[in-house]
Amino acid sequence: MPEAVPLKTTLPAGRHTLCCCGRTANAPFCDGSHEGTDSSPEIVDLAEETTIAWCTCGTSGVTPMCDGSHRNL
Repeated sequence: MPEAVPLKTTLPAGRHTLCCCGRTANAPFCDGSHEGTDSSPEIVDLAEETTIAWCTCGTSGVTPMCDGSHRNL
């Protein structure tokens, strides 16, 4: 089985609404697909352009960001 790896994306400064449910068609951004679930998006305010690693394995404790949990799979 290949190792899961995070998806890195550079975001500009500003407010971003990030998907935590995995249902969005606009990953990594929320498109409202979580409605009717217990999930809610993560709001991130960035003071400057930042590269963020997104979880692609589903085991991160800080979704939607990667926390390195994929290394234990």
